[in-house]
Formats: sequence, structure tokens, C-alpha cells
Amino acid sequence: MAQTLRVIPPLPSTERGSFCSISSDKAGELLLYCSGSNVIWRPMSSMASGTEKPDDIFCWRGHVKNTTCAAMSPNGQWVVSGDVTGALRLWGAKGEHAQKNEYKLWDGVIKDVSWSDDSGRLFAAGDGKEVRAAAMIWDTGSKTGEVTGHSKQVNSIAFRSQRPFKVVTGGEDMQVIFHQGPPFKFGRSHNTHSNFVNSVRYSPDGAWFVSAGSDSKLCLYEGKEGEFVKDFAKPEGISGSLWALAWSPDSARCATAGGDKKLRIWDRETAAQVAEATVGTNLMDMQVGVSWASPTRVVSVCLDGRILLWDVSADISLASTINGTQGPLNCLACDKKLKCLVYGGTEGSVAIAPTSGPAIKASIGKGIQNVMAHSDAFAGKPEAWIISLDDCIRKIGLETGEVSAPVEVKEFMVGAGWLDAGETKLIVATGKKNFHCVSDSLLWSKADAVARRPTAFATLAGKKAAVALEQPDGQTGGISSAQYDIHLFDITDETAAGLVEKAVLQKHLAEVCALRFSPTGEHLASSDAAHKIVVWSLDGTPTAKISDWNFHTARVIALDWLEGGQKLVSGSLDRHLFVWDLRAPDNKVQIKDTHKGGVTAVAAVSDASFASAGHDGFVLLHGLS
Repeated sequence: MAQTLRVIPPLPSTERGSFCSISSDKAGELLLYCSGSNVIWRPMSSMASGTEKPDDIFCWRGHVKNTTCAAMSPNGQWVVSGDVTGALRLWGAKGEHAQKNEYKLWDGVIKDVSWSDDSGRLFAAGDGKEVRAAAMIWDTGSKTGEVTGHSKQVNSIAFRSQRPFKVVTGGEDMQVIFHQGPPFKFGRSHNTHSNFVNSVRYSPDGAWFVSAGSDSKLCLYEGKEGEFVKDFAKPEGISGSLWALAWSPDSARCATAGGDKKLRIWDRETAAQVAEATVGTNLMDMQVGVSWASPTRVVSVCLDGRILLWDVSADISLASTINGTQGPLNCLACDKKLKCLVYGGTEGSVAIAPTSGPAIKASIGKGIQNVMAHSDAFAGKPEAWIISLDDCIRKIGLETGEVSAPVEVKEFMVGAGWLDAGETKLIVATGKKNFHCVSDSLLWSKADAVARRPTAFATLAGKKAAVALEQPDGQTGGISSAQYDIHLFDITDETAAGLVEKAVLQKHLAEVCALRFSPTGEHLASSDAAHKIVVWSLDGTPTAKISDWNFHTARVIALDWLEGGQKLVSGSLDRHLFVWDLRAPDNKVQIKDTHKGGVTAVAAVSDASFASAGHDGFVLLHGLS
């Protein structure tokens, strides 16, 4: 049996030049945000203290395309979420989280969703050809009037839950439009902004609403009749867009997230700023989303997805920072001494997750292709080696997150492994059929080391190397070759001439995707695109010991041996994980549907635990009982 010991979720998805939608439940306990095609909620108290448990974190996977916004009903029973295709899905916040309904509003993106206070009405805004906003009954989707008047994308929509009901919208046509109803109809429009209107929000008491725009302006309006009251006084030095705003529960203050990297608190009565906090000076410090969760807690999101928890009980102070990665993950490794996890993905950042405490993040700038962590044999300072899509190798300190200067290889690296037993030199196989040895610099290169392009590579530090090759060109008797070879090398010394080919292993009839030596060196595991796993015995003449582990249903792209070398973990694009046991080949442990989109990496942590990463951006730590 297997159980989930730890869940590390991805950060919110963000995009430069656009706001990020985050929200909280009515009690201010849960934070909801979108990541890829998923909707995630996390408890703010345990998130701030770093004590999140697997059962605390929930991910809803019902959307097919990227999600953009989500909101929980005030009664805590339902969640509504929208995506880039104009699909609005209504699903349960409790129990099995079953989908109750789906409403196709238009063909473009849904930018904002909200509920009425009685959880009986839904409101959505976005970018359709003719319809760009809608008000409807929550369980049937029946429209309650027309929310019209905009000529371009509607970025935000807000509802006045006190009678008489009102709806206000703001869009990229620089208009703030007030609607009366129900049934809702156009009431009046305001040209108070000179650039895009990014957010409009009604105060919780319904007496006011506020609009924020890309012109750095914050405007106040009367809530019942929709009349413009006044502009908030611009503080000195304000610049850039105000991407998002949120009201305090007592309707006395507003918080805004700004492109000038500042979180600002504004007083409604004086229409002036009363506090501000500068996050940093880098581009990624831009504030693109905000939610006022409770009287003393404000949550904001940075452009790189960082979640910032602020204490606003007195002034404004940063209480906690939640770091990590965004987007799909490509690679994962475990440092055997510190037991910390190192992972990276397509967004170009690397995260280090220690066994306790906050994650450390480093930005590389290019997609992360591979991570190499050290075993117990390494005597140096804690570090990992990062291979990125700019064809460079870097070292990252596991305790500090500091990244070294890059070593250029200038060729696409298919795989890598330790050359020496001390794990101070890395050997990489490239798409140009070459081998390169790297330490603090490029030490040597071996041109045309193999006959065809490699598809997978692995080493047993200081002893063996294995490289899988693509199928031969040409045909024999009019039929293309279906033989995919694995070449086995002995490492006799640390020079280019020290790689001596020992054998060619032939059993796979599809492209080999992963190779992994057991810790003792007795076995080599290989997997292919036809979901087949082969275990080779390396004692004497290499032979196929097991070749019938084929219970995956898609490409098997991740393998790793647990400590002891008797159990093998495999991960596949079919979303499943298997744990195989050499001592009982017919017995297996299956962990179903671990990662939406497929498993991309696995890494052993101990003899009874391992981690997995996937296309959904999650890192999961699994334990075997």
C-alpha cells in the first residue's frame, strides 16, 4: 500500500500584462487560485506556518483548458470556475466535488466570476464576440437580463447583494458601466479612466464601488445609483497599472496590487492612501493579484507566482512568503544527505523543498531540463547541478539558492550522470552524438561517441554508463528497423578514452525513454514508448532478467530505484505510478491518477519513500507501508 506523505502544489499561473485572479472563502480560511487547467485551494493559516498537510490541499481537475478565475459560494457549498474557452463550471466544494453544471458563455476567455451573498446568482465577464458579461441563476444558468455596453473585453464584474440589486463592469474600452435590475439592463457609463479598467469591486455593505485601471487611478462611486464620487488622491511616485483591488470586510479600506511592485492600502472616507509596502525592485516583484481574506489578512500574488501573506492589523507588514514553481515540471531529484527535493520545469525556475521550512526558489530563465543531486558519497557542500534549455549547466546551493555561473556545452543535452565516484564531474550525452565532461568548466569532449542520436542516458558513478539510441535509418527488405539498442560502457578512468563499450543490449521495440542503474550496480532498468519496462542483470554477461513489466498504458518516461536496489518506481504519461519488486516480480503497487497530464519524473528518497512530479506542476511525496 502507498500513502501520500506530502503535497507541494504549484503557484498561481500568471502572465505579464494581465492580472491574476485569486479569491478566498467567506470565512477567510481558504485561498483559491488557478494553475494551468486546475483550480487549487489551500488553507492560509497552515500555509503561513509551513504546516500544510496533504488533506489540507485540494485540486479540482475538471477543466480541459487553462483556468483563469474561481470563486467559492458564500455558503461554502459550491465553487464556480472559468477558463480560456468561455466554459464556466459549477462544482461541489464538499464531498466528492462532483460537477453540477457547465455553462458555455462565449468562445473567448472568462476573466472574472463572482457570487451573490445569498449564493443564488452567478456573474461572469470576459471576451466574447457579442456577449462579454452575464448574470444568471446559479443552478440553471438562466439569464437574468443583459449585461451590455462594452465594445471590448470586460475584465471585471461585481454585484451589489443589497436590494435594489446592481451590477457594475469594467473593461478594456476604458468604460465603467453600471447596470440596474433584475432583469439587468444598461444604466449609465463612466469615462473616468484613460486606460484599461482592470478591476471593479462593490464594498461588502453595498454602499460603494471602486474601479482600478492601468492609468494608476482608483475611482470611487456611489453604490446604489452608480454616480461617480471622486478619484482617490494619487500618492507621489505611483506608476504603472493597478492590476487588482479588494475591499476590507468593514468596507472602510481598499487594497490594490500594482505594477510598480507595491501593495497599497487606501482609506475610503479620505480617498487617500494610508499605507504601502514595496515588495522589491525586480520585474517579478510586480503585484498582479490581491484578496482581502480577513480583517487582518491580505493576500497578494507576484508576477512569478509568489504568494505573499500580509498582516494589516496595524500598518502593513509581510507575514509570510510562499515560494515554488509555476507550470509543468520536467525533472526532480533528491539530495540523499539533506533529503530535500530539487525540481524544475518549463517556466525556467528551480525550487528546493527542504524537509521542513519554506521552499527556496532560483530563476534560471530557460526551461529546466534535468536536475542532478548528490548521494551520500558526495563530500562537498550541499548542491545540485541544473541542466537547462540554453545548453548550459549550473550549480545551485541547496541551503542558499545561489546559482553559479553557467558552463556552456552549446549542444542539446539528452541526459547526464556522474562520471567519478566522488560526484565532482558530470558526463552528458548530447543530441549531436557527443559526450562531454563538465566540472567547473568543460573538461573534455568525445565527438561521435555513439552511432546515432541518444534518447536516454544514465551512469553508475565511477563504474558504468548506458546510452540508448534511436532506431537505425533505412530499411531491410522494405521494412524499417524496430530495434532500439542500449550501449553499455565501463568507466575505467575519468578521461574520454576511459569509456569502453562493453555490450549492446537489445530487447526494446520502441524508443527507450529512461535508463537507471540500481544503487548496487547489479541491475539496469530501461523503459520505452511502448510502455514496456526491462530489468537487465549486469552480473557477468548482461541479460534481460525481467521483460514483462508492461502494465502502464503510455510512454514510461521516469524510473528510479529505491534505496537497497530491490524496488523500482516507474512513472508514465498515463498518470499512474508503479512500484515493482525484484524479489516478487508479479507483485506490484499501483498509485493511480497521481498527476494530471502525466508523470514526468520520480526520485527515490529512502527505501520506503519516493517523490513524483508531473505535468500538473505538483510534487508529491509517497510512502510505502
